[in-house]
Formats: sequence, structure tokens, C-alpha cells
Amino acid sequence: MANGGKKKGIGIIGFGGFGEFTRRSWDEMDNVEVIAVCDSDPVRAPLDVMFYQQVGPLLANPHVDIVSIATPPNSHKDIALMALEAEKHVLVEKPLALSEADAREIKRTALRNERIASVDFVLRYNPIVEELEEIVRQEVLGKLRRIDLRNYAMLDQTPEGHWFWNPQISGRIFLEHGVHFFDIAHSLTQSSAKEVCAVSQERKPGIEDRVFAAVVYENGVIGTFWHSFSRPRALETTTFHFAFDLGEIDIFGWIPLDLNIWGWTDKRGLEVLQALEPKIHIDEERMQPAKAASSEFFYDVEYAIHGKSAIGRPKMEVYAENLRAIMNDFVHAIDEPGHSMRVTLDDGIEAVRTAEMATKAVTVRT
Repeated sequence: MANGGKKKGIGIIGFGGFGEFTRRSWDEMDNVEVIAVCDSDPVRAPLDVMFYQQVGPLLANPHVDIVSIATPPNSHKDIALMALEAEKHVLVEKPLALSEADAREIKRTALRNERIASVDFVLRYNPIVEELEEIVRQEVLGKLRRIDLRNYAMLDQTPEGHWFWNPQISGRIFLEHGVHFFDIAHSLTQSSAKEVCAVSQERKPGIEDRVFAAVVYENGVIGTFWHSFSRPRALETTTFHFAFDLGEIDIFGWIPLDLNIWGWTDKRGLEVLQALEPKIHIDEERMQPAKAASSEFFYDVEYAIHGKSAIGRPKMEVYAENLRAIMNDFVHAIDEPGHSMRVTLDDGIEAVRTAEMATKAVTVRT
């Protein structure tokens, strides 16, 4: 254990369903300990840690090293600034803030106080996403050209009257929810959004439950992002599709659990796939070696492949593992000043910037 065996003390601000889930996940770690919780509702007070109804007293607790912010989005900026000024390290639930300007203010405050701060983009720590990132980086299927998200979310957890539907609190769907997927697209393309257009529809006045954005990235990749919060729980699905010069990949699940891949590659590409974890079960067919033309590139190809990869564990178990992975990365950054987290404040800022562009670009809101 780092830091001489001393656990880092975590204070969670916002102890609704997600706050409770993070606590259960982090309770299984040996290098951190949730020692304090803050929530405006005393009914949510756990019996075995310190409980506060106001943020200030939690921030004054000298045993709290890390503050996890799990409140509604419109409060993220102010609480993060308070925590950083109190010289706490800060992990913010997405989005980092409701505007790029506010997100940049968080970064400036973190740098001035020499504190670690990041945003809880757990998907970056998911094994399926890690596998996808390596395939893209190694250009196993050539250049990435197209990204398409189809997110059909359930309406059960966001009934009428929920703060989710209040744009002053949530910032609307692209900011409250879409930042996860804008971040994955940014990570995979290693490029920033250049142009965005968007449309939306309301189920009824005040409930904008279907949104769509098209994003052109600086490197020419085109991404489309559909989100709806309208389906029964049993019919909830999320599919992320990626098209390359030489094939396609689909990953499945809001917490991705499965990956399908097909296309052409060379011997090096096949070896990359065979070395990945979780293991991809590949059916390969040896081709006559050739040069394949796609867009402006020519690729050496030797194999036609079809493959599948699966984590093979329940979604919530994988979700908890992802939360532990980001917290381990966070602690590593605290203990070793030279360590750069996989998810940085700049990543959080870029996701907010893209989501803000999409929200402002909406041309139909009826």
C-alpha cells in the first residue's frame, strides 16, 4: 500500500443511489476508506461513518483526503471549488461542470492549490473499452473513420418531476449523460470536435427525452450520438459502432460487456488481437496477400477475421470494478506527482465543450 500503509480518507458529497454504490465499491479497496458522507436528507445517513448535512463541516474534517462529488450537475462546480480551496483532492461525477468556462475554472483552482482533480469517466477503465482503444491505436483495421452511438435508456429512474428534466440542474441530456460517450470518442480519435449539429424532441413540454448530435472531429472522423430516455427497463440497450477502413467493431452495453469485430488485417494485426484481454475468440481465414485500397490509403492484408469478446460477468460487478480502477489511478496520482491519470481534467473539459456545443446547436425542440 502506498504512503506508508495509510489509507486515504474519502468523503462523499451526495449520498443518493450513485453515492451509495461508490461507497460499496470503494469499501472493497485496501488503500482508501470512506470515512464521511454529506447529504441534505438525514434519512440517507449511514450508521457507520460520519454524517454531515452541510458541505463545509465535511471539508473541515482533516481526515478527509479525497472528496467525491455525487450531487446533481449544477452543483459540481461550486462544490469542487470549495473542496479544492480546502486543499482536498477532488473526483467529480460527470459532467465536470455545465459549461466549458466553469470546467476551466475548476482546472485553474486545482493547479493553484496543487491538488489532484478529475472526472469520473469510468468507461475509460472498462476492459472492453481498453481493448477497443488498443485496436484503434494499433490500426488493426486501418484508420478509424466513423463513430455511431445508439443509447436507448430506460425512463424508470427519471420520472416526471425528477431534476434530470430541469435544464437548470442537469444541463440537458448531452451534458448530463452524453459526456461519457463524447469522452470515449475524443479518447479514440485523439481529436477535438470541430463542428456540431443537433436536433431534439420532447415527449411533452418540459421533458426533452430524445436528442441527436452529429460531430465532425478535427481529424475528419464523423460521430453521431443518439440518446433517448423513453424505454422500459427490460428494453434498455446501448450500442457503440466503429467503422474503419478495413472493417467494423460494435461494443454493447452502457457498461460495455461484449465486443464484435470483423474485417481484414495483416499478420501483425492478427497477433495484436490474439494478445488482447479479455480474449477475443477469432475465426480467421487466410487470404492471398494483397494491397487493399481504402480512402487515400493502401493496406497490406492477409486475413479475413470475425471475432467476439465478452467479459462474462454481471454489469454492476464490472461497473464496481471500473470505479475501483479509477480510484486506484486517482490515489496513484496523489502519491506520485509524476503520474498522469488516464482521465485528466482536460478530458473532462473537452467532453463538456462538445456537449455544450451540441446543446447550443439543437435546431428543433418541440
